[in-house]
Amino acid sequence: MKTEVEKSATKGERSRGKIVETAAVLFNQKGFAGCSMGDIVAASGLEKGTLYSHFSSKEELAVRAFDFAWKEAIGKRLHNLDSVPNAVDKLKLHIDNFVKTPGFTGGCPLLNFAMDADDGNSALRLRVKKALKGWHDVLGKIIEKGQAAEEIKPELDADAAAHLVISILEGATVVNRINPRCGALNEAQRHLNLYLEREVRLAK
Repeated sequence: MKTEVEKSATKGERSRGKIVETAAVLFNQKGFAGCSMGDIVAASGLEKGTLYSHFSSKEELAVRAFDFAWKEAIGKRLHNLDSVPNAVDKLKLHIDNFVKTPGFTGGCPLLNFAMDADDGNSALRLRVKKALKGWHDVLGKIIEKGQAAEEIKPELDADAAAHLVISILEGATVVNRINPRCGALNEAQRHLNLYLEREVRLAK
């Protein structure tokens, strides 16, 4: 049976989680400047005092909100990669996940929060930079393992290839947001798949 302290802690954790989840969606949709703490209070249904008992500032909450949003997004992008044995096919599945599965409400958190990080929130900038590096490192390791398994050309620069995949996908995301009918993401996937087959996969 839980003690009163344990019950209070559990309730506090639930409240904190609700605040972070609500803020993640609002920040990702409206941006840091366009979303107020009052908006988050109203959307969460919690008291203003509850919000400030967990987060002393909007900047602190934005960092936690990004962590939440990015964990959701990257989890979907890497979904089922371990079920695919070949490294090139892993990369193709990753691209397919990115294009066909919405990462988070409001678009790519990395892209959206990076814009906010330029406005002077150094803690958020570091968080976004770390997330980008983590994504890059995952792709780089897939490529390196593929080279070791003789699935990927040994002369391929793993870092450059990882940067290329990320840059094309994120760039297409921006274009697609401006003109959803242009099919930029589908075109990005088509060209990346050709690149993976022609320039990356080791022919046997």
